[in-house]
Amino acid sequence: MKKKSDALFQILTPLLAVAVALLIAFAIIFMVSDEPVKALQAFITGPFTTVRRMGNVIEAMIPLVFTGLAACVMFQAKQFSLIADGSFLVGALASAVFVLNVAMPAGLHSTIAILLGGVVGAICAIIPGFLKAKWNANEFVVSMMFNFILVYFTLYVLLNFIRDKDSGFLASFKLPKTAKLPVIVPRTQIHTGLIIALVMVVLVWLFLYKTKWGYSIRMVGCNPSFSSFAGINTFMVVFSCQIIGGFIAGIGGSVELFGMYDRFQWQDTPGYGFDGMTVAILAANNPALVPIGAVFIAYIRVGAEIMARTSNVPNEMVNIIQGIIMLLVTASAFLARWKHRAVIKSVRAENKLETTAKGAN
Repeated sequence: MKKKSDALFQILTPLLAVAVALLIAFAIIFMVSDEPVKALQAFITGPFTTVRRMGNVIEAMIPLVFTGLAACVMFQAKQFSLIADGSFLVGALASAVFVLNVAMPAGLHSTIAILLGGVVGAICAIIPGFLKAKWNANEFVVSMMFNFILVYFTLYVLLNFIRDKDSGFLASFKLPKTAKLPVIVPRTQIHTGLIIALVMVVLVWLFLYKTKWGYSIRMVGCNPSFSSFAGINTFMVVFSCQIIGGFIAGIGGSVELFGMYDRFQWQDTPGYGFDGMTVAILAANNPALVPIGAVFIAYIRVGAEIMARTSNVPNEMVNIIQGIIMLLVTASAFLARWKHRAVIKSVRAENKLETTAKGAN
């Protein structure tokens, strides 16, 4: 009974957080918009009006799946790191540098480059991961500061090594066609990165729930002290979960680059790391639910963009919704009274069943 209450609590918390966040967002729209009904209609139904717009949702979902999975792995070990942002950026940069300098046949070109992006993304996570594992440094602060270093490193490489001065804006030379990911749905830009993302969902789920190392990550997240007494190498678990998260995010950056862009042109982190944290929270740190959370965030982003074009409501409304969701889900007091009552009720029910069974005997 108690397990059922905990499971129900885990499901209801993000759902109620989303509902509250949307209600607050709708209230703000009514306050700031001259035509609130029209704005809400554009926000809610806009992403479904054309095939192209529905495709935009799936296109926006793909990178969120990767950063959501990266966050899931780190969250399972209670590591609230933002390194996925920097790994996503530098992983894409590394893959761009590779394809611009090494010629290969189509298919093999993008495959090698994407794997390289993952490796570089993992390397980016070494410093914050080691500082956390060795000296218990605050991973959130360390990763956020380290992301600034990665941004300036990216700008240095872009400006001095791969910049196309004839492009008319700050961007790299055009990526070779052999590195591009093919489109799989006509009239959209949905590319094979969707398949890679879904395969990654399965692999991460199997890793976390069907391997000894994944079990160790989850145990360290539940109770580090007990895990250490039980013989689990907590240093390696804490260190490796950020490395794995960086690897997944680096692959995501490469996939997004080869699927959606002709040139490398990011001058800052795209912000997918923060979005990935929201996705992981919505998915209750379960990789199997990450695509659902990613679709939701992508849906409200596309809806907000359509609303911004057709009304006077800015698309920053999405950031408000995400912020409220994260605040409510991570607040320990949110639904705590309900959970407490549910646990007491389940315990009383169990005691009543035991008493009845003893009386029958």
